[in-house]
Amino acid sequence: MSIPRERLQQQTQQTARATLAGARQAGADAEVQADALQDRALEAQAEQAALLEASPLESQYSAAFAAQVEAKHDQAERIEDRLEDLIERQESRMQQAQAKQPGMLALPSTRAKWQQQMQQQQATLQRLHGRLETVREIKEGMGIHSPRIEELAARKLRAQEPELASEWADMREAQRRHEALQRKEEQEKKQAQDRERREQIERTGRACG
Repeated sequence: MSIPRERLQQQTQQTARATLAGARQAGADAEVQADALQDRALEAQAEQAALLEASPLESQYSAAFAAQVEAKHDQAERIEDRLEDLIERQESRMQQAQAKQPGMLALPSTRAKWQQQMQQQQATLQRLHGRLETVREIKEGMGIHSPRIEELAARKLRAQEPELASEWADMREAQRRHEALQRKEEQEKKQAQDRERREQIERTGRACG
């Protein structure tokens, strides 16, 4: 027994509405989780800053202090991993929705609802990527050797021990010059090796000719 055309259209529209509602809810849930994760990363950043400001000067460079600071960085890293997982799931939902693209014989309203669903899924994915970039920026600034952490420690050092701060700055400058010299020597060595290889190839080519 065939189903009347009007009833079939009604069933198709109901299915499309249910699918669209489900996609909206899934996207909203993902964004709520992403917002919460971003907030947790910001909290970890603030806690780390408070730790830096409150710690005694002599502990600034101790192993225990470094471990505490790094723990906050690791927390941000775990948040980053969870956001990446949310993005993977959102991409999977988009692929599933893409596979359900209405055919040529589908009603215009069905195609319009599918297009709306895809646009919403894409917008959700973009917002999740935005949250991930924010968390990554936070995490990169929270490493024990990051410019931000070193600057906070150096600022406290300059305020409490100006002479020691000067010695520390001189040592860091000497270290930077040494590292720059090493990079230059490595670059020159690589260039010499490349030049030697090219000359060897040319000699081999002439010998074969």
